[in-house]
Amino acid sequence: MRYGPALWTVLLAVLATVPAYGQEDDTPTFLWLSYRHQHKVGERARVFTSLGYEEQMSREDFWGEWNKLYVTGGASYDLGNRLRIAGGIGAYYSFLSDADDLLELRLWQEGTAFWPDSPGKVRRWVLTHRLRLEERFTESDTWAFMLRLRYRLDTKIPLNTYTLEPGSVYIPLAGELFADLSGESAGYFSEKNRLSVGLGYVLNQTWTVELGFHREGARTTGEEDFKVSSNVIDIRFKTSVRIRDLVKGR
Repeated sequence: MRYGPALWTVLLAVLATVPAYGQEDDTPTFLWLSYRHQHKVGERARVFTSLGYEEQMSREDFWGEWNKLYVTGGASYDLGNRLRIAGGIGAYYSFLSDADDLLELRLWQEGTAFWPDSPGKVRRWVLTHRLRLEERFTESDTWAFMLRLRYRLDTKIPLNTYTLEPGSVYIPLAGELFADLSGESAGYFSEKNRLSVGLGYVLNQTWTVELGFHREGARTTGEEDFKVSSNVIDIRFKTSVRIRDLVKGR
């Protein structure tokens, strides 16, 4: 099989970046599982939805020390070949072992630019720039409101083919910054970041699977350095109508 050596080489490299579980007691490890679907409606519009489960991994409890279930949905519209606007809503419910369970309702709006994205050799190196604004309503004992801004830069690099197609093995890479706009330090610095690397495989015209690893960092003031706050093992299943929807997908 033409993609066999590349698949195993990159898979081992991804797994090698994941720190040994339990190596750092103060750095929790999370497991994310999700299913995401998008469907094109007309020439420029898309609708999408996702279902997910997240947990803080624990050797003592199968259910974990912290667990979250969520469902989201939304729609997007292409203003051109390189610009897309979108909006959506999500419901998230967290089960906490040492506090009251937490419900979150989240609204968001975003703009996405695809650049560079032109014919020729750079065609396989499409960069996605996403700027998202989130309104987060949380309820435990009382309701609270938070406003957050996120910027993400990501790309997908095919290994055994020129573009993404059935049988393609690819590397998803991403970096993301989070800024709280509702706190005392609103708008002055990023208080969280996330670096991501993974391995993806296009099963057929519809299905894609990804294994990813996220390294998250946090800080409380603009003068501090980022410190590792968590490690995440992320397994995603995606469906889309066309392969090129995956290249410029969610």
